[in-house]
Amino acid sequence: MIEVELKCQLSPALLQKLHSKLEHMRFDGEVHNIDIYYDTQDYALLQQAAFVRVRNSTKVEFKFNESIEKIHGQSTERTFPLHPDTDQAKKMNALFAHFLPTWQAQATVEAAISKNGLVELARIDNKREEYSQDDIYISVDHVTQLGDFLEVEVRCDEKDDPEKAHTMLQAFVSDLDVQHIGVGYVELWLREHNVEAYQLGRYHL
Repeated sequence: MIEVELKCQLSPALLQKLHSKLEHMRFDGEVHNIDIYYDTQDYALLQQAAFVRVRNSTKVEFKFNESIEKIHGQSTERTFPLHPDTDQAKKMNALFAHFLPTWQAQATVEAAISKNGLVELARIDNKREEYSQDDIYISVDHVTQLGDFLEVEVRCDEKDDPEKAHTMLQAFVSDLDVQHIGVGYVELWLREHNVEAYQLGRYHL
């Protein structure tokens, strides 16, 4: 699956304007995500625009972008349980080894993190309101220490042309007068708390 997303920071006035727009859309509920991102001590994943996070202590998500342009907001995602079966573990380890050539395969996520010396890169605490309309998924995020954000997303098959999704996203926010942020929450967090890592990453404000 390819995720094409657009992220914007929300002022109090914009947040109020957005909620008026969302009144006409389907409310899908609220979630509280605590994401712990991991990397090597020399930030090898970050430098390749690859992000590994354990979400809510239930699963590991691997997001990466291998396109030449390295466009932020367009990524491929793979998800694995913390205790994968044999086939899942094989796929998970192969994905890690693609980005980390010295990767040592392990049967569980916890063992893989420990054996390969991955360390916590960032911890993102996000209370999210979720909405949807047709093929567009809208999230209003309240992120601890970072602020309020709008994230609009279209999910595509990996064979699809992502330009159509980009057009849909731009049309959705056209009346909100918002400015796209070309980085994710990890970069925003690193910019405040780990400047060295932030500068080594692919994406910057």
